[in-house]
Amino acid sequence: MRKTKTQRAAPYSHTDEQETLAIDTFRHLIDHEKVKLDIKERDKYPNIDGYVELVDEFRVPIGKLEVQIKKLSHDEQKIQCPVSLFSYSETTCNPVLLIGVDIKQKKAYWVHVKKDLISESIAVSNQKTKVISFPVNNILDGKDTKYIMEWKKIAESYQIKIQEFSKLEDAYLKLSESSNPALGIDRKDFRDIHIFLDEINTLLDGKFSIVKKIFYPNAWKVGLAYYRYEDNNISYTLYPIALSKNDVQIKEVDTLLRKQLENKGLGWTGHFVENPIKLRPKEYAIEIVESKTLRILENKLLNHSGNEFLAKEFIFAFIDKFFQQLGLNKKDKYALDDIEKAFFQYLPIWVDETIKFMVRIQRNNVTSYTALLYGKPYFDPDMLIHQIMHDERKQIEQKVTERIRQKDSILGIPLGNDRFPFGIFAELLSFLKSKGIEQISRVYSPRDYSRLRERGGWVWNIFSPDAVETNLKMFFDNLPKVYNDVVLQNFPKIAEELPLFGDASRIIILFNVKEEYKTYRDAPTISFFHFETEKQDSLEIEIYRKEESKEMPYLSWEYLGKDIEIKGKKHRLISGSEGVLDFIYDYLPMFNFVYKILEENLKGYFNSLRGSQKT
Repeated sequence: MRKTKTQRAAPYSHTDEQETLAIDTFRHLIDHEKVKLDIKERDKYPNIDGYVELVDEFRVPIGKLEVQIKKLSHDEQKIQCPVSLFSYSETTCNPVLLIGVDIKQKKAYWVHVKKDLISESIAVSNQKTKVISFPVNNILDGKDTKYIMEWKKIAESYQIKIQEFSKLEDAYLKLSESSNPALGIDRKDFRDIHIFLDEINTLLDGKFSIVKKIFYPNAWKVGLAYYRYEDNNISYTLYPIALSKNDVQIKEVDTLLRKQLENKGLGWTGHFVENPIKLRPKEYAIEIVESKTLRILENKLLNHSGNEFLAKEFIFAFIDKFFQQLGLNKKDKYALDDIEKAFFQYLPIWVDETIKFMVRIQRNNVTSYTALLYGKPYFDPDMLIHQIMHDERKQIEQKVTERIRQKDSILGIPLGNDRFPFGIFAELLSFLKSKGIEQISRVYSPRDYSRLRERGGWVWNIFSPDAVETNLKMFFDNLPKVYNDVVLQNFPKIAEELPLFGDASRIIILFNVKEEYKTYRDAPTISFFHFETEKQDSLEIEIYRKEESKEMPYLSWEYLGKDIEIKGKKHRLISGSEGVLDFIYDYLPMFNFVYKILEENLKGYFNSLRGSQKT
């Protein structure tokens, strides 16, 4: 594995202490049962300090927002906000919140950073900051939790929908067939555009071919069309050049054509403070590829076929969620043929019968089928079943069974679910069948809902301590192979540069669980200790209960950076982390964990790529 050389860290800024106090105050004001924080103090990212993630009563993530935290001064509810934050908010996958913290009063205020907060006159000028006043009702005081609902609405309305190539095909064709006023003109600006396009196409043709496959399928190269290109601002779009088309890579677009393309759904990217292609063409190309890569991860668009454990985890979680709509009983083993019939035959008929029933009786004032889409492009079986009473479900089940007996079928009914994408289920089911597998068994100890009735509603009560230990050991026994398979499947050319746990070759994990949980303070915990091991390239993972650590005194942060001997080998504790043990209680612990750690590793890789352009 490639080792990363250690660079001398930049000194902390003179405002570091105040920034830390602001972040600590913000943490104190947040409801930690409903909002999970991932805030980086002394962070090197210029625009954000981290993330807030909203969770439901089962601690399942339901929305993610990025935050920039600033200290307020002079008891004012306003702040000088860098204009660059508005540009950033237009390119990131998540909504951005600006948090102003009044350290003295132990309060904070927030505002959703979006384009309409800044006028175009400011945007196109050279102004670097804008005064932002916080709405008086957008307050965090440690008592009122109204902000959670507001943030949830923002997150829901900000769902990133990756535009399908087919929807933009007419716009790309229109652009391809347009005349080009820039053709043949000799301008020094074209040099920077060519450098930018060379870099982005090199990345798309090589290390990040998955981005090209998803965003620009069947393209030979990516070109750039612009309608404004000046020293301090630019408005442009990237477009695919087909293999069969003899086309130029740089096009100038007039106002009429721009509007025609917008009407066909093609979006434009604008920068009104700087022209990043002119200032830093290679670095900006890397940023664009990073943004698109992270959008792929955000929308769970990786290729998942290739690992049996991951496939089994997802399929069992899917069945546990939709077993009634699939006409299946909850079991620990299923024949793939039975799953296939349930998914492709029973489920569509069940949805068809359910929406007909709800419209017929006008359940919840529903009078049309489209009303049951709830603003989505598909019917969600989970949304439907919660509006059907137990005896009504029995009636629907009987009708579905009769239609199947008569060999009835439903084609083309759109089905889906945000947490359990149906496309991934079909992909993984097909993968297992292609391997000749006929039956699958549950990979984890199942959830025991009776424990919730006996011990209370905290999700941690759903597993006994022994079940948690069994599931953790199963998880970490399989994690290295699952992660490596996903990386090799999607990023084969940089697989060696995305190791699971960086330079660590030995991971020792301590976890602490209880028989019963009554408050958040009782939460189960987990600690990761990352060791670099002398003369060892392969990764070893060991997991122990916390009480077993008494015989391992080196599992302490006092040993960070020190050489110690473990099992006769020289080790050095190089990093680690600790926190609430949440992931093993997810429906998809492996699936979500791999996506999270791959996102972190890819961000680190892109950081190193950008750094190489500056040296």
